[in-house]
Amino acid sequence: MIVVIADDFTGAAELGGIGLRHGLRTEVYTAVGEVPAGLDLLVVAANTRSKDVASAVADMVSITKWVHRLAPEFVYKKTDSVLRGHVVAELKVHIGVLGFKEALLVPVNPLLGRVIKRGHYFVNGIPVHETSFAEDPEFPVRSNDVREMLGGGAEEIVVADAETPEDLWDLAGRVGAGVLAAGAASFFSAILDRRRLPVLYVSGTTFDSSRERIRQLYEEGGPVLYMPIDIERAVEILRGGKLVVAESSGGMRTRMGKVIAQLLERVKVGELIIEGGSTAYAIMEEVGLSRFVPVQEVAQGVVRMREAGGMLVTVKPGSYGWPDSIRY
Repeated sequence: MIVVIADDFTGAAELGGIGLRHGLRTEVYTAVGEVPAGLDLLVVAANTRSKDVASAVADMVSITKWVHRLAPEFVYKKTDSVLRGHVVAELKVHIGVLGFKEALLVPVNPLLGRVIKRGHYFVNGIPVHETSFAEDPEFPVRSNDVREMLGGGAEEIVVADAETPEDLWDLAGRVGAGVLAAGAASFFSAILDRRRLPVLYVSGTTFDSSRERIRQLYEEGGPVLYMPIDIERAVEILRGGKLVVAESSGGMRTRMGKVIAQLLERVKVGELIIEGGSTAYAIMEEVGLSRFVPVQEVAQGVVRMREAGGMLVTVKPGSYGWPDSIRY
């Protein structure tokens, strides 16, 4: 389970939305309590940004000790993107209670023009202290020097420059053992992208448009295997993050079902995406899946569902096109 500790409710809701977008079973809490089994993402919404520093620290100590008892696989600290609130004091609590060596703080959102260049914060190219954030009633921003914005910071808190989504992707790769990831919503999204479980695409359609797309990906050296496949090679590719299994001709649906069942036994998959109704049924029958809860209508005829074990299953008729949000 992933746990996010946020210092305000709207920030917590925003990260809950990101979890939903990534297909995670998500709940947002405003108080500590029992956590249901099978939860993927728990977002804890404190109200410390509106409190004095002593009260904020006391609240975060209590929350962080509770989080520690949950033994999550990953913890993220959600901060304000322009560093309002008691950022340093709260990060020190999390580092101490959870046993981290340092925090990697990335409080930017490049898509909203909020970036850090050489230790200075800009919003759409304007120093942040020259924007409306300077008039914030609780935490007016008086400088765009990030260390000054943090009140001097702390040695164990590393603030990274980031100007593009690619920078966020690279920084997400630096989050390892002993490092507490912290910052704005965009950094959390990049981390989830890095951590995402593999996606298995299965194409059993005879329609030329889909076959052509897969053929092009194959010729470009993409992760495509045509039936019949080498199961060991398929496992190796799938563990790398993505695999497309396609029929080169019709009449192999039952065999494909058996192959997909073998892959799902060997590799934990986050999402199984299938085109072709009879292919989908053959796979479900072979894998032993019979109950699904629809969670999203991606497009007409393209439905994302969740099966009892938590895996997402997305299906569409073979004659329908894929929406832009789903690509091989």
